Amino acid sequence: MKYPRLLAVALTSFGLVACDAPATIGGEPQASGSAPSSGAAPQGAAQQYPVRNLVREGEPLAKKTFGAPITETTDTALADIAATPASYVEKTVRTTGKVVAVCKKAGCWMEIGDDSKRAHIKMNGHSFFVPRHADGHTAIVQGTVKAGAPQNECGSKDQCGGEENGAVAKVEIVATGVEFVD
Repeated sequence: MKYPRLLAVALTSFGLVACDAPATIGGEPQASGSAPSSGAAPQGAAQQYPVRNLVREGEPLAKKTFGAPITETTDTALADIAATPASYVEKTVRTTGKVVAVCKKAGCWMEIGDDSKRAHIKMNGHSFFVPRHADGHTAIVQGTVKAGAPQNECGSKDQCGGEENGAVAKVEIVATGVEFVD
């Protein structure tokens, strides 16, 4: 009976390495049916990755949602958030932008914006992922604006900190929900 318990511990530990070992089916990360309300999972707790809206590369993203439903009805311009980020800290916002970068390992982060303004979007506690091929698509994001510069949690080789393509994101949003427009 020791071996099944050991296997369970090993699998639980493996599940905690979110960026390096995402839950996948057919090579594509899984989206979640809901996002936890408190952010990241409690320390030491195993994360679960429920299956919802599996999107394979080449499949259209229009109207696909990931994470919790978007309930905010007022869209806040990304330019407004980037101009005065301190006035939005810890507030829930809904913003729209073109996906200019996405985590190629798991889809656990993305950046929306243009050449001059970007927001680094983290998926709430790795509770859901977006498709790794989302570059170039327009996304509506609902989440909480965080203080300070975006933090690198995935490792520098994946530019998780917002420095891909030479641009630097000045705003970080922890997304509870993402919906693709096109």
